[in-house]
Amino acid sequence: MQTATTYQQRIDEITLQFRQTDARLKQLSFIRLLAFVGILYTGIQYFRQDFHWPWLLGAFVLVCGFIWSLARYQKGKDHRAYLRELLSLNEKELKLVTGGGADFEDGEAFIDDQHDFSGDLDVFGPSSLYQHINRTGTLSGKTRLANWLKSPLQSAEAVREVQAAVQELSPRIGFRQDFAAHARLANESPRDMEEIRLWKSAPMEFVHRKGLRIAAYVMPALVLGGIVYYGITGVYIWMLLALFVNWGILGMNVKKVNAQHILVSNKEKVLAKFAVLLRMIGAENWKGVPWLEARKRTATDADRSLHALARVSNALDQRMNLLVGIVLNSVMLYDIHCMFRLERWKERHRGDMDEWLDAIALMETANSLATFTFNHPDYIFPEVGGGMSGTGGEGIGHPLIPESECVKNDWRIAGKEQCHIVTGSNMSGKSTFLRSVGVNWLLAMTGAPVCAVEFRCHPVRIMTSMRIRDSIARHTSYFQAELQRLQRIIDVLKSGEEVFIILDEILKGTNSEDKLTGSRELVKHFLQFRCAGMIATHDLELGALEAECPGQVRNYCFESSLDNGKLHFDYTMRPGIARNKNATFLMRQMGII
Repeated sequence: MQTATTYQQRIDEITLQFRQTDARLKQLSFIRLLAFVGILYTGIQYFRQDFHWPWLLGAFVLVCGFIWSLARYQKGKDHRAYLRELLSLNEKELKLVTGGGADFEDGEAFIDDQHDFSGDLDVFGPSSLYQHINRTGTLSGKTRLANWLKSPLQSAEAVREVQAAVQELSPRIGFRQDFAAHARLANESPRDMEEIRLWKSAPMEFVHRKGLRIAAYVMPALVLGGIVYYGITGVYIWMLLALFVNWGILGMNVKKVNAQHILVSNKEKVLAKFAVLLRMIGAENWKGVPWLEARKRTATDADRSLHALARVSNALDQRMNLLVGIVLNSVMLYDIHCMFRLERWKERHRGDMDEWLDAIALMETANSLATFTFNHPDYIFPEVGGGMSGTGGEGIGHPLIPESECVKNDWRIAGKEQCHIVTGSNMSGKSTFLRSVGVNWLLAMTGAPVCAVEFRCHPVRIMTSMRIRDSIARHTSYFQAELQRLQRIIDVLKSGEEVFIILDEILKGTNSEDKLTGSRELVKHFLQFRCAGMIATHDLELGALEAECPGQVRNYCFESSLDNGKLHFDYTMRPGIARNKNATFLMRQMGII
């Protein structure tokens, strides 16, 4: 498999780079140790040799070497962390494409039993669609991808724009993996963005106070003048007077400074990583792909602005340093100048920041879809647009079933058809195929490729009722929960919205006769609205609706067969109503009866 070979090659290359980086770090550690020992030795010799200047010069050179090695070591550590993320990413990709399962975050936090379809179509949770697609690293990226899957695009033009972006990104494995690794290294916490948003919305406390601005420049000059005057005359009263004024200014503003510092403290690394991601978006040539060019326009120059905020955040954090907090604050009003820089940045850019972060989240989403595309070279990009008639395709399979086990079927909505009734024995593949259609339709509306030889659809609202659960907390029984789900579907249909409906064995909570009657009436009710749907059922009598509603209802089935006393499933869908039953046989085979 070409995809697996690509990942294995990258693993080998990154492993080699990782070892080389480790070796360089060990060398730098040794150099740093030698420089430190040398500094101690030359310092001692400088004092022992009556302050002979060559020893001082040697100490200075060694200090420079120590600082250089320390800077290179830190840079090497950052590079090693980046390589570690790349290595982990490729190892996970290799495991996924070779059938070992997905080890990416599964989006369990986004599970919502009340959502239109996500619970029934395995969108979130272990072994879910989200887990197979997700390559996001930032919290906003994870949320954006989840929302993208929960509320897919409803415009054919928008879908086609995303398809073009995904196709452009897919072969750019270097960019995609670099972007994903740097996003992961942001190590963003939920509090980070919450505090930054609180800081952005807070009122300006410093920058518009004209008197404070004047004092911030005049008073440091007076303090320095007082220090010079003290050095010349020995009179320190003027220096002390200026310092007292500075301390008074700091004391009157310390609460306001602390309030802002709490919100922006320790944000330098997160902001710097966001800046790196924006620079990556802005630096690429997207070859005129409109969706990607729009993200590039947003990112242009945004990285420099975020780097500037990161520097101010770091500078403000230095106020906790004893030297800065006492000396520079006393002389230069350090806190006040940091506040001026912080609020000037906020005044210029607070309206842009959400757009910048959204550009990152959108790129992470497209990046995830592009990786999904790369991992499935046999998948096709569907034709999106037109009406409900003609929707469907050939060779439709479920994207979460391994290729070697996936049985594919043809399916299409023809003419004025609105409802396909799918009958079949237990375990014959009815529910799986309904999910195959639903998941591929969802993928199509996100701009991703689908598991099919050919597929056409148009954006509609997908609504399902397949895995209904009762709820003690909400005081609802299973049957009541199912009725509430059906009622919701009807309410949406009454609003005039076009819907694709997937139902699996509806009205299980009542007796057989009542279930059949209710199911018949429900299908007929659906035919009055702008919708199409698939209904899987064991009620073979429901197939009579094909004759009662010609052209609108059509029957399909999945069959099982006995071969030498063994039950056989071919998971192939055929026109017509199922004839075979297997529940009693299976119970006997398992020793239940």
